[in-house]
Amino acid sequence: MSDERVIAIDLGGTHIRVAVVSRAGDLDHKEQIATEADQGPQHVIDRMGDLVTRVAKDAGLANDVPIGVASPGPLDVRAGVVLFTPNLPGWRDVEITTLLSEATGRSVVIQNDGNCAALGEVQFGGAKGVKDLVYLALGTGVGGGVISNGMLVDGVRGLGAEVGHVTVAMDGPRCTCGSIGCLEAYASGWAIKREADLVAQTDDGNRIVAAADGGELHAGIVAKAAKDGDPVATAILERAGRARGAAQGAFANTFNPRLIVIGGGVARLGDLLIAPALKAMPSYCFVDMRQDLKVTYSALGGDTGLYGAAALAFLETPSGSRA
Repeated sequence: MSDERVIAIDLGGTHIRVAVVSRAGDLDHKEQIATEADQGPQHVIDRMGDLVTRVAKDAGLANDVPIGVASPGPLDVRAGVVLFTPNLPGWRDVEITTLLSEATGRSVVIQNDGNCAALGEVQFGGAKGVKDLVYLALGTGVGGGVISNGMLVDGVRGLGAEVGHVTVAMDGPRCTCGSIGCLEAYASGWAIKREADLVAQTDDGNRIVAAADGGELHAGIVAKAAKDGDPVATAILERAGRARGAAQGAFANTFNPRLIVIGGGVARLGDLLIAPALKAMPSYCFVDMRQDLKVTYSALGGDTGLYGAAALAFLETPSGSRA
């Protein structure tokens, strides 16, 4: 293992995950604790600090090894402030980098988790050496990030490249962000669940309800019903896939990327969601924009947030830190 290492934090509404990551991509000393988000921002940051201190001691890290944080947003990354995030109650204008630095005695950098994922794919994933890509995270919501000419595209305050909220239908459903017709309102886990819940109230939804076997409906249940040949479940996933194809076409026209990388839990639905997107995409972009464009899956799996946070820390401290 290289002795150039950083501390990576993946901050989520349910869990805090911390690991030590080397510049070569070795991920060690990974630990996870409950976020306990209902206890408020200071409590969560104290838990982060305690976990970092323990992991750093176990790994034998020097005090100058920095911390990278992948966080839900929106964030003002220039100021190191979490502006608001619905999965962390009470988090409004929280000066996370200052508070966490005070708690650990280390330098701290933070970035939107989708942007971190894009950085992680370039440094540690299947996109090594790629200078132009769009990362699309399909989960409960839809997030992601954009790398253009080797640089992260994040705007004036770091709020940019919200790829899940590109408009794919002017008269579409309302999104949880408040806008109309966002990609997230079609292709996210909550959007697929919403469609399934509506259909389940009709006779057409009998097979989806049966697939749930008394449990709560979710995207995985819809996929199970679709694999069993249910045309209604298949139609729900095809609708989500077409929306993603339209968004991918918009990304192709806007950024002319080499790769579109798909990650997140909903991506595990595979061709049921991916195939309709690939079929639809050519209708929404110039032919020249898609000639050299490849759509692929993330190679980082469940550790995407940690690798992304590490890539951020290395980006902000290019010379690395010695352990």
